[in-house]
Amino acid sequence: MQPIDLLLTHGVIVTQNAERALIPNGAVAIAGDTIIDIGPAAELAARYAPAETLDVAGSAVFPGLVNVHTHLFQTGVKGLGEDMAVQEWAVAVTAPTAARITAEEAYLFAVNGCLEHIRCGATTLVEMSYAVPNFDVHHATIRAILDSGLRGRYSSIISDFDDYGLPPQLLKPIDAFLDETRRLQAQYPLDDRMGIWLAIGAPWVATDDAIRRTRAFATETGTFLTMHLNENEIDNELIQRRHGLDAIAYLEEIGFLGPDFLAIHCVVMTPAEIELLARRGVKVAYNPVSNMYLGSGIAPMVQMAQAGVTVGLGVDGAGSNNSLDMIETLKIGALLQKVGARNAAVIDAQMVLDWATLGGAEILGMRDKIGSLEVGKKADMFVLALNSPKIVPAHDPVATLIYSAGEENVMHTIAGGKILLKDRVIQHIDEADILQRSQQAALALADRSGANRKVSRHWRMER
Repeated sequence: MQPIDLLLTHGVIVTQNAERALIPNGAVAIAGDTIIDIGPAAELAARYAPAETLDVAGSAVFPGLVNVHTHLFQTGVKGLGEDMAVQEWAVAVTAPTAARITAEEAYLFAVNGCLEHIRCGATTLVEMSYAVPNFDVHHATIRAILDSGLRGRYSSIISDFDDYGLPPQLLKPIDAFLDETRRLQAQYPLDDRMGIWLAIGAPWVATDDAIRRTRAFATETGTFLTMHLNENEIDNELIQRRHGLDAIAYLEEIGFLGPDFLAIHCVVMTPAEIELLARRGVKVAYNPVSNMYLGSGIAPMVQMAQAGVTVGLGVDGAGSNNSLDMIETLKIGALLQKVGARNAAVIDAQMVLDWATLGGAEILGMRDKIGSLEVGKKADMFVLALNSPKIVPAHDPVATLIYSAGEENVMHTIAGGKILLKDRVIQHIDEADILQRSQQAALALADRSGANRKVSRHWRMER
């Protein structure tokens, strides 16, 4: 019998392969960080001698979820942005917080956010940090992602122009931003665990020169781009003022759109703009909870997918969501499309799971490594227990995950072959310590930045 590191056995394996095959009473064999076999439990039991076995009978095994958009530092501002539209919220809450955050606070909030990813079965995330007050904040956030065991892509928002009230600490010349990117790319070369992307906050927070030079840098270096785009009507209004064009038309005119660009939100869209994004190969991040929380609207994601746009699922930051729960996002993402179309059949559970796994993998350029449970791919997966009143009876594991499950049903999470969550217990980080320190740090930062000035009930945990 062949020695291996880990065997998951006796579960329903939701492969997400090309046939979307399910393997009842199946098993997954893992050696190092890679899936080396998958199939019926009895066959793999006779073939392998695992160092560790997880008997997951009565559970379903899914590929790790891919969160294609988040701001981890916003874990520290949960609940401070109630009842505000996105621009007001950014100026009042997240921008002053980002301008004053320390490296230690950034690390705590990022680890806190990564722990929530692990608890909801997410194994990969795309981080968009804001412009940072000092370079150590970059390192702190990246180190948090790596320490957590997750895969990540890291970017920091470029912003050299403001007519909306952003703190001056978040504005820097484009040369400074590109120099930071070069330094980060030298220190964190692209690999399966981490990579450095370029990010622009929105078309209206960067000058024409900055946007053009960011695009040129991306093209020359092969760096992926991301930007908040058409989250609400403001993008078009402000870009019309400056350039006489709507935001997407402006980006098309300057040659910004392309298959190396992840557009975030895309709520306010015309059919012609959807067709243009599809033609240019632009990818889109769907953030349904954030779009609802900020009152932005319903993004036409089904129409985009039908047009051929690659769609991924994002939780956005905890400041405009109040959690980073990808399982919650699966359900809300589906329901929002149904109610927007007033048609229950416009989207099904499989489509949403595809966005959260294969779509995310495609966006990261890792479709050959993550997004499904197949031989040769990375051992990224989570185990969903099908044994709670919220879930039972379970007829279809995919529909059960999308519409019935919650974070509390995730029993095990594995990334790169390492068990990060086992029997609902984090294995490698002192979770209680991180949460206690994160609570205190968030209260102190809210006081220091003034982000809590609209909070009428300010409660403090005992130190």
